[in-house]
Amino acid sequence: MDLHLLNKEQKIAVEHQKGPLLVLSGAGTGKTRVLTSRFVYIVKNLKFDFNRIIAVTFTNKAANEIKERVKKALDQNIESPWIGTFHSIFAKFLRKHAHHVGLKSNFNILDSEDQKKLIKQVLEYCKIDKEVSESIYLNEIQNLKDEKIFPQDKSKILKYSSLENIDEIYNIYQQRLIEINAVDFGDILLHSYFILTNHKDIQETHSNYIQHILIDEFQDTNLLQYDLIKLLLNNNQNLFCVGDDDQSIYAWRGAKIENIINFPDEFNCEVVRLTKNYRSNNAILEAASSVISNNKNRLGKNLESYNNEIPEQKINLKSFYSQEEESLWVADNISRKYNDQETFGILVRLTAQMRSIEDKLIKYALPYEIIGGPRFFERKEIKDVLSYLKLANSQSDDLSFERIINLPRRGIGEQSIKIIIDHSRSNNLSFFESLKDLAQSNKLSPSLLSKTQPFIDLINKISDLINKTSLEDLGIFVIEESGYLKMLENEKNKLKQIENESRIDNLKELVNALSEFENLDEFLEHVGLVNENQKKTHQNSIKLMTLHAAKGLEFDHVYLPGWEEGIFPSSRALEQNSSKSLEEERRLAYVGITRAKYDLNLSYASSRYTYGINNYSLPSRFLSEIKNINLEETSYIDNQNDTNRPKLLSSDNIALSPGKKRMMEFLNKHKK
Repeated sequence: MDLHLLNKEQKIAVEHQKGPLLVLSGAGTGKTRVLTSRFVYIVKNLKFDFNRIIAVTFTNKAANEIKERVKKALDQNIESPWIGTFHSIFAKFLRKHAHHVGLKSNFNILDSEDQKKLIKQVLEYCKIDKEVSESIYLNEIQNLKDEKIFPQDKSKILKYSSLENIDEIYNIYQQRLIEINAVDFGDILLHSYFILTNHKDIQETHSNYIQHILIDEFQDTNLLQYDLIKLLLNNNQNLFCVGDDDQSIYAWRGAKIENIINFPDEFNCEVVRLTKNYRSNNAILEAASSVISNNKNRLGKNLESYNNEIPEQKINLKSFYSQEEESLWVADNISRKYNDQETFGILVRLTAQMRSIEDKLIKYALPYEIIGGPRFFERKEIKDVLSYLKLANSQSDDLSFERIINLPRRGIGEQSIKIIIDHSRSNNLSFFESLKDLAQSNKLSPSLLSKTQPFIDLINKISDLINKTSLEDLGIFVIEESGYLKMLENEKNKLKQIENESRIDNLKELVNALSEFENLDEFLEHVGLVNENQKKTHQNSIKLMTLHAAKGLEFDHVYLPGWEEGIFPSSRALEQNSSKSLEEERRLAYVGITRAKYDLNLSYASSRYTYGINNYSLPSRFLSEIKNINLEETSYIDNQNDTNRPKLLSSDNIALSPGKKRMMEFLNKHKK
C-alpha cells in the first residue's frame, strides 16, 4: 500500500491508531480508497489478523471491491466471513447460533416471492380482508423488525402500526417461519440482535474476537444495524465509520441520520473531514456547498476541487413555460453534445417527470436507459390503466382482461376466473365475451354476477366513450371510475403511501401523455413503438433516473429538470412542514449537484399540465440558495415571440438538431 498516494486528510484517517473515528467523506473525496487503505494499514502496520476485522458495506459490489483491493495490496486471498453487507455477515453469525432462536443451522432465506406465499397463507388463516395486499403486511413487518420490535411486543406493535390485526399476523408469520426453518431478510438482523442481547457469553466471545470494525456509508444505517455493530465492540472501541451526513437521503427506508450526527458526542471522538474532491469543478462544488449550508442538522464541511483535468465552466440555469418545453430542451441540448466518449445523466425528483423526457429522447433517437426502475410505460400502474383502455378498445384482448378482472380487487377468485376461461374455450369466445355471455345467460351465481356485472358495464362504458370524448378525459374517467385511484389513495401502510403518491403522479402524467394524441389507436401504437425501442441497448446510453438512484454515480454532463416548489422540494415535504423533511430534500439537491463533473444544467418550468389542469409553480427555493456562483441563467418564459426560441423548443424544428440523422434512422426503421 502506497500511503504517499493519499492526500493529507486521507492519510490522517488511514493512520489513526486506535479508538473510534468518524471520517466525513464528502462527495468524490475518495472514501473507498480510504476504507480499503485503512483495512490494509490495520493488517500491515498495526499487525492485526484480517480475519478479526469487520468491514461492512451496503452492497455486494462494494464488498467485492474492498476484497479485491485488499487482496491486491496484501498479495493474498481475502476470504474473511467478516467482509460484506450487514445481511451477509450476520447470516453467517446466525447459522452458528441458530438454535438459540428455534432454528436449525441449515435454515433457508426466503426471497420476496416465498415471503408473499407465506404471508398469503397467514392472511387466509386469519381471515383478513384481501383488499389489503400481502406486500403491505410484509413491508410493515419489515419496518417493525428494523425498529427492533419483536412479535411478542404487542403494545409496541400497536403503538407503531395502525394496520389491522398486524400484531396477530406478525406473530403467526414468525411462528410459521420457525416451523419451516426459514428466515426473511429482517430476521437475519433481528435474530442476531436477540442472540447478542440475551446471551452475554456469545456477545463477549465475539466482541473480544473482533479487533476492528469498519463501516461504509455510515449515514445509511438504521437503528437495528447500528445497535448490532455496538454489540460487537470491545473495550478498545476500534470503530472506523466512513460516511457523509450531507448524503443521508434514505430516511423513508429507515436510515437514521442521527447515527452519524451524534457519533462524535456519543463516542467522544475525533472527526476527520475529507474535503478534497476529485470529481467536480469549483463552480459545481460551490453550488453544492451553498445549498447544503442551509441545513442546520449537519456536521459541516466545504469541498474544494482537486482535479486539474476537469474544465471550469458556468452552471446553466434554464427556465421554461412548460414541462414539455423543458424536456425538449434537455433532449435537444444533449443531442448537440452527445458522443461516445462522455457520459450523460438526467436526474429527476419524481418518476412522473420521466415520461415527457423519455418521449423527447426517443424523438431525437438518443439511446437511453432507466436506472433503478422500469421505464414509464413499463410501470405497473401504467400497464394496469392501459389494460383497461386496451380491453375497451379490443374486447378480444385476453391478456388485458386477465390483468384487470380483479384489479382493484373485486372478490373474483381464481376458481371464478377459471369458469370464465373454460367457457371461452368451449365456445370460441374471448375472455371478456365469455364473461358477458355467462352473465346474459344467467349461468353465473348471484354472488359472482354482482361482482362481475359492474366490471362489464365499466368496460362497455369506456368502449362507448373512446370516440366521444378526448383521450385526456377518457384517461381520467378510467383512473377514477375503475376505483384504481381510490385504491392507491386509501393505502394504510406508511411506506406504501409514499410509493402510491409516486404512482398517482405517474397516472397523472399518463393523462398528459394521452392529451398529446387524437385517437386511442395512435396512442397505443406509440406505446408499442416506445416499448420496442426500449429493448435496444447501447454501450454509452444516456442514464435517466431519480435522484435517489443517482447516489454514488458520476457523469460528465448532468441535467436536473423540475426544480420547482412542489416537485423539488416535493409536495409531500412541503405538506409535512418540518425542517427534517425539508433538510432531506436539500440533501437530495446536494447529491444531484455533486454527480456532475463539469457540465451542470438546472432547469424549471413555470407551469405543468397535470390531470387536465394547468398548474403554475414557483422556482425551487434551492435555486435561490445558490448564491455568488458562476451561473448563467436563460429564461424562455417571457420570450415566446423570440425568433431564436423555436429552434430550441419547437418539436417541428427537431430536424435542425444534430440528432436528425439518428431520429430519421429510427423512424424509417419502424416504417418498414
